[in-house]
Amino acid sequence: MSNEAGGVQGGGLSHATSENDAGPDPVIGAGIALLGIFLMGVGGAAGAHYLFNFGVLVAVLGAVLFVLFVALTALKQRRALGAASRASSAESAAEQRDARD
Repeated sequence: MSNEAGGVQGGGLSHATSENDAGPDPVIGAGIALLGIFLMGVGGAAGAHYLFNFGVLVAVLGAVLFVLFVALTALKQRRALGAASRASSAESAAEQRDARD
């Protein structure tokens, strides 16, 4: 079943994005946040307040990176979809001109 048969024109997100448009992987930020949470647990269990504080810093940094990477990925996908829709509208305009001629 093609996209046109389903009522979706322009190919959608799968045709608009490529590997270069994907953006950084948010899993990196999530992994850093989990590492910080682990450090917080180890530091809290051992009574090492400096290690706990460092774990808080790492967890917050990981959360910030996660949000940043998700935002960058969304912006790149939106830009790719905009370029794809402009290209498909230009093609349809050319087809309409050819049909009139």
